[in-house]
Amino acid sequence: MTDKSHDGTRWRLARDVIVFQIKLGMEAVLDLTLIPVSLAAAALDALLGNWRQPRWFHAVLRFGERCEHRIDLWGATTPGVDAPQSEVDAVLRSIETLIRRPGTGPDKVRELRRWAATKIAPGGDRDPPPPDRRNDLPG
Repeated sequence: MTDKSHDGTRWRLARDVIVFQIKLGMEAVLDLTLIPVSLAAAALDALLGNWRQPRWFHAVLRFGERCEHRIDLWGATTPGVDAPQSEVDAVLRSIETLIRRPGTGPDKVRELRRWAATKIAPGGDRDPPPPDRRNDLPG
């Protein structure tokens, strides 16, 4: 094993650990945010009489599911494959490219802005809606 390949695996491990820690932080922020939001949505549904078909609470569940799908915490990148596994991986890879090659900065910044604009804009979420789980509950 050469020194170059040994260094590559060290950097790969360091990168994977950093990406995992960032994803863990994102999941933690999501969970801490969804706790009060889900309780408020459930209370709103109860106050509005939507307890049989909780509209707001299920909207929070769908939002959380989409966010977790995008973060893809447990999705590990395969060595040697440059295709990102999730949207968060794509953003982190763009940021990594910015750090490694500062000359590509303006292009990557424009690319990140376009990506953010499509995700923040109304109707920017092109994922199909998750299945309706209201009928899964007994009774």
